[in-house]
Amino acid sequence: MKRIWNWLISWDKDKVLHFALSMIIAMLSAVVFKLFGADKATIVAVAWFAGFFAGVVKEIYDEIKYKGADERDWAADALGTTLGTLLVLLFII
Repeated sequence: MKRIWNWLISWDKDKVLHFALSMIIAMLSAVVFKLFGADKATIVAVAWFAGFFAGVVKEIYDEIKYKGADERDWAADALGTTLGTLLVLLFII
């Protein structure tokens, strides 16, 4: 647990942006699907997939453009997507 905590408090601006953008993408996609009347399971699935997909695309871009993806970026994306999806469950649907 201490190792995870140390990793979280050592985030640089890039990791915070990965986290925040994945969370926002997940939540915005959920709001759009809710407005179109999708059921709860679909909204949650879309929220998670949208955040995850955005992170994957960004890391593929980094791999091609900068010759290296960062596994810590993947982790920040996953945490942001997960939190965004949980917030969707709690407050949106």
